[in-house]
Amino acid sequence: MIDRGVRVVLVALAAASGVRAQQTPDPMNRAFDLERRGGYAAAAEIYRTVLKERPGESAALSGLERSLQPLNRLPEMAGDVSRAVAAAPTSTAVLGVAVRVWTLVKQPDSARAVVERWAAVEPQNEAPFQEWGMAALSQRDRETARTAYQLGRARLKRPKALSVEMAQLATLEGDYANAVTEWLVALRTSPTYMAGALAMLGQTPNDRRGSLLGILEERRDSLAFRMNALLSARWGDPIGGFKKLAKVVPRANREAVEQLQQFLEEVRGQNGHEGRLAQAMVLEGLAQRMTGAPASRNWVEAAQAYAEAGDQSSARRMLAHIANDPATAQEVATSATTTLVGVLVEEGKMDDADRQFRALRAALTEDDRDQLTRRVSEGWIRAGRLERAESLVVADSSIEGLAVRGRTRLFRGDITGATKFLRAAGPFAGSREASTERASLLALLQTIEEDSLPALGAALLQLERRDSAGAAATLEAIAKSLPSEGGGAELYLLTGRIRAAMDQSVDAERLLRAAVEPKAPGTAAAAELELGRLWATGKRPTDAVAMLEHLILTYPTSAVVPQARRLLDSVRGGVPPG
Repeated sequence: MIDRGVRVVLVALAAASGVRAQQTPDPMNRAFDLERRGGYAAAAEIYRTVLKERPGESAALSGLERSLQPLNRLPEMAGDVSRAVAAAPTSTAVLGVAVRVWTLVKQPDSARAVVERWAAVEPQNEAPFQEWGMAALSQRDRETARTAYQLGRARLKRPKALSVEMAQLATLEGDYANAVTEWLVALRTSPTYMAGALAMLGQTPNDRRGSLLGILEERRDSLAFRMNALLSARWGDPIGGFKKLAKVVPRANREAVEQLQQFLEEVRGQNGHEGRLAQAMVLEGLAQRMTGAPASRNWVEAAQAYAEAGDQSSARRMLAHIANDPATAQEVATSATTTLVGVLVEEGKMDDADRQFRALRAALTEDDRDQLTRRVSEGWIRAGRLERAESLVVADSSIEGLAVRGRTRLFRGDITGATKFLRAAGPFAGSREASTERASLLALLQTIEEDSLPALGAALLQLERRDSAGAAATLEAIAKSLPSEGGGAELYLLTGRIRAAMDQSVDAERLLRAAVEPKAPGTAAAAELELGRLWATGKRPTDAVAMLEHLILTYPTSAVVPQARRLLDSVRGGVPPG
């Protein structure tokens, strides 16, 4: 009989042994941890040790494949693969690794034998043929990929099987007729393949795109028309794309909404005129097929997109749907009215815009109210109603409000008041374009000695109202009446820029030369830069180079020298002009 004390010791030793056994790390876990941390070589050795004991262990075989791949040592697996297939001839995981490895080491007969074995295990599964084809394509072996897919169709006895794979292969080879056929088959099986089809076909070279769109057009098939529409939009023809889609999109059902939303996603990032117009058309189509709040939101967004595209009448047409719907939520109605005010301002219908604004302002947040106030004020400026414009922003102490007040004073010829408010607004109000314009105006005003110059204000208002010719004539006359250092040179510079923008290069050159006045060196440097630009675009590179070199040497501390250097490099064949 064992003494009780001895028994206690033995039990404790056995327990400790058990704990040590439990703490011994599993080799698969250890290998996976090494692999996860980038220790691929060490992980591969452990996986290989496991395979020596259990050659058909699919997890170890897959781990060995993953570990050897980043080391570019996959061909070393050939022996491991052979033993694994012999040990586990029906394991699809093992067979998958075998297909990939045999393809990599360019043993197509061995790969095909494994595919055949796999297909015998799963006779209705496309996976063996997909695996073989993908492995071949990873090696840029399109012939073997085609063999894999054709074999799959023959074994499965389904001529439309593997359509996605055949479509991808045909697309890669530039065989767009077959690519379209296969993609259409795949899309009828599962519409979710549309994104993949567009991604691949979207990479078609520019010189083949017309041909591809023609192939889609010839199919006379609604699905082909949708692909045509989406690709047209992707390739820079959003309006044409939408017109193609409109021919086949259903009038009203869930499928129609999905198709329109997909097209909207395709054009949403296109912010040019045609892109915004296409977005507006799609949003209108969505609104027509919806009810309630979703419809109202789409009517508002359509109105905004039409307005941004410059189609104000269509914008108002969209907003009328909301105005006539008593069920429209207050938030949406407010957004619609805000958009309507902006549309009316752009159309120059300021009385209507002002009336709508006054009715709406109580429902707006403070920020939205201030922003819309300034927009209406800008509209009154363009309409020439400067007193009304300033009265709207007289209590607005924001930098944007100060900038508007500065402009109203300027257009009334109040040089002192304009300078005060524009300087207070500083360089950061509004867009970059507005900031640049404001800085230019300040530079001009600070050179003028008079406190008031109504003729200058009237000329600048003409320019604001897009009467460039009339403004240029008046500004030139004012420039002649002022001393060069007292605003004359600056006005010649401004007028020269206006004439250049009107493509009147002869007059532009004459005015810019007049602005090159030693008594106003800052203006002279800017004028020489403008002359360099004028001659560079006018195919007078020799004159441009000479002028830019003169500018850089004569006015080395001028703020325009960096621009002059970039333009000089461009004219000489260097970097593009900034």
